Amino acid sequence: MLEQTYRAVRGRLSELAVTLNDEQRLMLVPATPRWTVHELLAHLVGGAADAASGRLDRVTSDQWTARHVEERRHKPIDELLAEWDRVGPAADALLTDDQIFGPNLAADAICHEADLHEALGLPRVDREHWQPFLEALMLYLGRRLRHSTTLLIHDERGRQWNCGSGQPATRLHTDGYELLRASFSRRSQRQIAAWEWTPEPSEQMIESFGFFGPRHDDQPIPPAEAPAD
Repeated sequence: MLEQTYRAVRGRLSELAVTLNDEQRLMLVPATPRWTVHELLAHLVGGAADAASGRLDRVTSDQWTARHVEERRHKPIDELLAEWDRVGPAADALLTDDQIFGPNLAADAICHEADLHEALGLPRVDREHWQPFLEALMLYLGRRLRHSTTLLIHDERGRQWNCGSGQPATRLHTDGYELLRASFSRRSQRQIAAWEWTPEPSEQMIESFGFFGPRHDDQPIPPAEAPAD
């Protein structure tokens, strides 16, 4: 599944990249404020190239991702996409389904695809592309809250997750896309606190969201998807 997911997201992002004008490529991405749209694409290509070549020293660190950008900052989009096309198949083949429970190229690309959509004012990424990652991130949240009173989460499609131990003491209703983005540290603590909680959550519960740690700057929130028929 991860191999096909990554191949598909590479295709979608490549199709998006060639439609962007110079102004859009130079826009800052709020979720990754150090990077422009172009630099974020450079990171995605660099990650695939490093995976394909086995260049994994300091993998996932700030130094690792910064090198991707520095090495490709001045490359035009067509060169970036040509490199991604060249190294992509080898990167695809390295992905195995058990990697969904940890950092991997597919999760990184899914996260950054949504970053780009939000930065550019585009609609949400379709749920079918990110639902498996939400399930994995909710397991991660459950582990973080395993010694806490239970948080019972409902999304807009009736999916439920029990995070914690004992009877539910706190209930949360929000949509799955927002859960995904908060779990990827793409929503501020203020934005998370504004969700539909009963009763109000503790600070510790709010801070439990965020695979990359708590966030303090509010992020752009695209309109909710239309209800399923």
